[in-house]
Formats: sequence, structure tokens, C-alpha cells
Amino acid sequence: MKNLEAALELLDMGWSIIPCRPDTKRPRIKWKEFQETLPTEDQVTDWWTKFPDDPIALITGSLSGVVVVDCDNEEALHAAFDCGMKSPFRAKTKRGHHLYFRHPQDGLRRGPRAGLMTRGSDWPKIDGLDFRGDGSYALVPPSKNYSWEIPKGFSLDPEDFPVWKDWKPQIKSEFDDSFSFNDLDLSDVVAMNPIELMSEWDRTARYVRETYPNTMKIPSGVGNSRNERVMKYISEQIIDGNFGAELRVRGYAFMTEFFEEHLSVAEFEATVRSMEESERRNHPDRFDEKGEYIHRHKIEEAKAEENGEGRSRRLITMGDAKELAEKSEAREFLIEPWLSPASITQVYGYSGHGKSLFVQNAMASLASGRKYFGCFEINKPSKILYLDFEMGMSTIARRLLEMKQVHGDTKDRLQIWTPFVDNHEMNLRTKEGLTELQGWVDFIKPDVIVVDTIRTAYPGLMENSSDEWAKVNQLAVRLRNSGYAVILVHHSNKPSESGVGREAGSTNQLTVLETQIRVTQVYQDEETAKQNAAIYDGSYDRPVWPMLSARLMKDFQLYMVMEIRYGKVREWTDAHDRVQWIGLAANNQTDDRCIVSSRSTKQISKDLALDGKDVEEISRVLSKPLRVIKDWLEV
Repeated sequence: MKNLEAALELLDMGWSIIPCRPDTKRPRIKWKEFQETLPTEDQVTDWWTKFPDDPIALITGSLSGVVVVDCDNEEALHAAFDCGMKSPFRAKTKRGHHLYFRHPQDGLRRGPRAGLMTRGSDWPKIDGLDFRGDGSYALVPPSKNYSWEIPKGFSLDPEDFPVWKDWKPQIKSEFDDSFSFNDLDLSDVVAMNPIELMSEWDRTARYVRETYPNTMKIPSGVGNSRNERVMKYISEQIIDGNFGAELRVRGYAFMTEFFEEHLSVAEFEATVRSMEESERRNHPDRFDEKGEYIHRHKIEEAKAEENGEGRSRRLITMGDAKELAEKSEAREFLIEPWLSPASITQVYGYSGHGKSLFVQNAMASLASGRKYFGCFEINKPSKILYLDFEMGMSTIARRLLEMKQVHGDTKDRLQIWTPFVDNHEMNLRTKEGLTELQGWVDFIKPDVIVVDTIRTAYPGLMENSSDEWAKVNQLAVRLRNSGYAVILVHHSNKPSESGVGREAGSTNQLTVLETQIRVTQVYQDEETAKQNAAIYDGSYDRPVWPMLSARLMKDFQLYMVMEIRYGKVREWTDAHDRVQWIGLAANNQTDDRCIVSSRSTKQISKDLALDGKDVEEISRVLSKPLRVIKDWLEV
């Protein structure tokens, strides 16, 4: 009769409670009336006398004065914390936690919300994060698999619950509050063609790609617009501050890049000289007393000095350290802490160890907008161009189906190029290959570009040649400087007896990396690990397979574990953990897939906060500065 006694106690607290069927967790009775009226003591006694093992359900909403946030997994629990849904009054459930809040009793109806089914903007789109409000119910202890977690010194008194504050997305507006789009008249505005914003070099390059893709040169003959394009380019260069010999060098470079034949020497010189003379007539202020051209930046500096706005020359001193640290810590991540916008990352590992699998799952999670990819935190959904030079059609199909199960539908935010997509090769060692890449980048406009792998994207790459690696570096830097995050997947040499193999060509390879990650598979069997040049789980102080297995839901079993370890990191942060582990698991009954991982230090800090630890104690336990813990917990 334990449930009956508990049900009567909850009724005395003013909660509307009903019995549910143990097998389905659905109400055993018609319960609509109890959303408006509390059951009687006789009704409650009758229910649990007939069905003593029935779970107890609390009807949430204004009548009971309680709303519940249902966190079905750790990701949902952390997401609730990040969204400000913090309550020390919790119930441990079979798969997660229920967070209890006091209903505001302000006359507003707050219906249930499901994170997975969210369509609007009034609830976070987080799988497993649900809201039980008016017109809903939640099982409560001592129902099977449910137990209370109440702060020390408190009892189960709803008056002590924090009052529920409706969640709203954080939208930062740069507009004045008084501004209204209703006052804006765009009827006379003509849209500008984006081509008009390009430089003449970029305009001509685009024209050549589209019109002469085979030769990549504009042929000679009437109507090739050579004179007009050269004049426009020379004009832009003069405006940009180039004159004399420098102007002529740039003009010849332009003709060499895009035309089968140059203008004749006499015609080119006449064109340049005419435009220089026009510049002298129209802008005499740009020439000094000797008739020498004054570069534009010098003119701008002189004008600024006249206006009391002279150029301020300043270098970094020790006094700038705090400001610089704050700026670097405030930088945005796509995947914290290893993938930033406009960055270069290398992921490497020995053949078959899962480096591509790691990157593919990371990108699927990033594209789907999940809050976490295992132990790594995702900032916002991003668009990915994944260049896969190795996988076949069946492998890609299987991977996509598995990743959809794990991460959800990425829609068009994850787009994969392979050689069989449109029967076009992409050899990045050649101009044709780079042009092909440029076309796809222009077409997709991604946030992240993945090259998997360097060896197959650059066939015949001499990995011990610094000149060969210079080509890879040059492309990576150019993409990064254009605002793209670049991930380059590379292989490592086979490990020697002394340890895990290094990346191939390590003495000459990428010198422009922000972050380098090594992926190594972990096996439970020592002999198998040795045969596959992997890590034996028994070599760790604390074996990883049991630790990850303990975090899995019922009927799920690990089939692969990867060690994720940082190599070179240009800017190490407090969010970096030297090593983490990610496991892939499948359901024995349904073949559903899931990912499980170790906990990052940042995630552990949130776990401790959810357990009621204060920031000072968390700082001591994790040996992290107090300012870092406050930043992580948004205190």
C-alpha cells in the first residue's frame, strides 16, 4: 500500500493525482475532469486499493500549481540548464530527470511542449527536452524507477519551488527600439546585381569559368571584350593606389591570367598612359611637388592628421593581456572547443581507426543543430560541404542512414560531394580541380569545408616534400581567409613498437593548423589491439569500454570506441580536455544507433551545479579558475 499512502500525502499537498497503467504509463481513468477539480480522498483510496501497484501521475498546471520540465537524457538536462530552467527540486526518472517549478498562476495557459516536435520559437528544439504544463501529467515518486532529489534542509513543499519563467529565445537586435519596418518604403529600391560588387578580376574569373571552362582563357577575336576589361582593371588598380611600374606589372598579370593573347605592347602602353594622364588631370592632389604619385593610404593619413584624426600607432603591452584574454575566451565556436569559423583543423589517424567516421558524425551533429556531439558542445546549425574522395555509394548510403538515426535529419545543411555525384573528378593539384572546387563552394556557400582525405584529394602527393605541402597550405589558408572553417582528414603512418604513429609527412606537412586531432580505435582484446595498431583498453588506468557501457540505455551495446586526443593546438583554452572517448552503440533488438561519450570538464561542471554544488566548490574540484566556472555556468 506504499503508493496509496504516497498518493494521499500528495493529495493533501493540493496536487491533483491519478493512477496510470504500469505497462503503458497511460491514465487508467478518464482524467479530464481532474484538470479542473481535485479528486476526493475516497476516489484516491478506491483507485489504489484496486490497483496498488499503479504509478502515481501528477496532473500539472494551474490546479496543482506545478509545472515540470522533463529531461529525458543528459543532453536535455544540460540544455535545460543552459536555457535557465534551473530547479533544485528534482525527481530521478528511468532515463533522466524531472525538474519541478511553481506555476505562475497569472491566468495564462501553458500547454505541453515536446522538444523533438517543436515547430515554433516558444520552446527549444532539443530531443528529449519536454514541458509538462496545463493539460499534461508526469509520473512522480514512489512510482517504479522514480525517486525524489530534494536539497538538504528542505521538504517536498511546492512553496519552495522556483516560480516558472517562460522560456524565450535570446535574440539580440542591433536596431533602435523605436524603429519599425512598417515605416520603411522599398517601392523605389532596385536590387543590385551581386556581380556589380565584384572586382574586375573576380568578374572576369567568373566569366571565364562559365564561358570557357575547357581552356580557361578568353580567345582572341572580335567581341572578346579584352580592351574594356583591361581598362576597367587598370582603373580599379589606379583607384587602389597603384601607378607607374607597379600598375603595368598588374596589368600584364591580368592579361596573362585570362586572355589567350595580350594587347600589343604599344596598345597596352597607350591605354595605361592615357589613364594615368586622366588621373593627373582629375586628381592633381594625388601627386607631390616632383610629380610623383602619392599612394592612397598616405593621402588618407594626411587628411586624418589635418582633421586631428591621425593614425594611431600602437603595439601590444602587458597591460593589454587581460583584454586580449577576454576577447579570445569570448570567441565563437561551431563545435566547442575545436572548430571555429574561419579556421583550419586536421583530423588524422591510422587506416580503419575511424577518423572519417568521427568527422562525419561531428558534421551531421553540427548540421542537425543538436546541442551536443558527445562531449563537444555545438553553438548553432551550420552548412557543410563534405568532399569525400574515397567512400563508395553503398558506404555513403549506410552512413547517412545511421547518422540520421543518431543525429536527426540534416536536410540540406550537410551536402556530400563524391566523384560519382556528376562524374567529375576533382584533383586539387590542378587548376581544373581548384576551379571545380570553387564552383561547388560558390554553389553551396558552406560554413565548413571538409576534405577527406588529403592523400586522395591530391593524388601523387609527395608527403615528405615541403614544396608539395605548400600547395595544400595555400589552399587551406585561402579558404580560411575567405571565412570558411576547413577540416582536412589525413592518415598517419603505422605505429612503431614505441607508440601510436605520427601523421604522414609530419616534418613538412601543414604549418597553418589551428587544431590537430588524432583518432585512435580502442579494443578490449589486447591481441586485436596490437594487430590493428590500436589502443588496448586494459592499458588505461580506468578502462573506457565499461565506463561508456554504463552510460548506455537498456538493450544498447557498444561496437566501437575511439580515443579523441589533441595534437597541435595553437590556442589552448580551459574547455580543451587533452583526451576524450566517443563510443558507437546499437540496440540489440531494433538495430537503432546512438553515440555515447566521456564527459568534458565543462559538462562535469554543469553536473556538479545540478547536484547543488556552488561555483567555489566546483572550481576547487575541477582545478579551474573561478572566472572560468562562472562563465561556463553563466553565473
